Amino acid sequence: MSLASFIFGLLILSSGGQLDTDSRRGSIPILYSTDLYHPHADPDDHFDLATLFALPEFDIRGVILDDGARQKEAPGRIPLEQMLWITQRRIPYAIGLAGQLRSAEDTGLGQPDEFQQGVRLLLEALRQSPVPVTVFCTGSLRDVAAALNREPELLRTKISRLYLNIGDTTAQDEYNVLLDPQAYVAVLRSKLPIYWCPCFDGGLWRKDRGYATYWRFIHYEVLEATRPVVQNWFIYALTKPQADPIAFLSQPADPTAKKEVWAMPRNMWCTAPFLHAAGRSVIREDSGRWQIRTSAPEATARRLFDFVDAKVSITPEGRAHLVLDPQADGEPVKVFKILEPELYDTVMTEVLRELLRRL
Repeated sequence: MSLASFIFGLLILSSGGQLDTDSRRGSIPILYSTDLYHPHADPDDHFDLATLFALPEFDIRGVILDDGARQKEAPGRIPLEQMLWITQRRIPYAIGLAGQLRSAEDTGLGQPDEFQQGVRLLLEALRQSPVPVTVFCTGSLRDVAAALNREPELLRTKISRLYLNIGDTTAQDEYNVLLDPQAYVAVLRSKLPIYWCPCFDGGLWRKDRGYATYWRFIHYEVLEATRPVVQNWFIYALTKPQADPIAFLSQPADPTAKKEVWAMPRNMWCTAPFLHAAGRSVIREDSGRWQIRTSAPEATARRLFDFVDAKVSITPEGRAHLVLDPQADGEPVKVFKILEPELYDTVMTEVLRELLRRL
């Protein structure tokens, strides 16, 4: 069977087998921490934000804009406010702490008050929620670590799952870790319900054993299917025009800018973890078609990815190493695992295209 035959007919299905993306709307409370900027640092953050809003299962309780000092210079609130306008939603957001934590025990309270809003938003959202909340982190873990050090019992009681999109399984340097190594140490040692989503497995751009979320596509493969307003959102982010952010969304797309953006390659990490956080699985039917399921698949189902039990050892300097021996010393985690490495990038491209088409 050809690769095209594997992918053809990809649908988002409910447990009853009908096309249905709204049956669980808003059923999963989630807090999102992101190093989203404008102008961007890496536009994968824009695709991640769009994915967050495209998954109807999520009840978004707040967005923390990571690295408050940089947010002052390159405000992530611009693409976030655009997305709120596109989706007609009202969601609280705040910028996070400005500087690195001084130790794994640092509460961040020594930093200026204007950068305390992210931690306060996180703590208040957890306090107010009658049920435990999913926390999903990209970028550094600074605000989560500071919140943990201020109110550890609140986080242990009110966080249902903590997704960490960060690190390399082989203790090598990784961008997000270097943003705040002590925050990484604090969170990995926290005993919280961690779902570790390593960026790489064996070094930069590598996923040797499959314990990494990294994948890649070309923009046109995903964006051509989206609505014009969503296309303009990405064009605005990637070309950085000097235009009103909201007014720009309703303008006809500039053909030259669109052609430029559509040809760009994109490195991605968080898409599969978002699906998992939303309670979705990507499985292969006996016919060879891949489907996104919103119910628990059978134990024998062939999955594209999953999370498996493991441990992680971490040094005081923030170097983490995946430990697969369940009897070995280390901090217990669930770790991401690609189960179909030859098909992962291709299927994830189709999945993201379908999600953003519905945004």
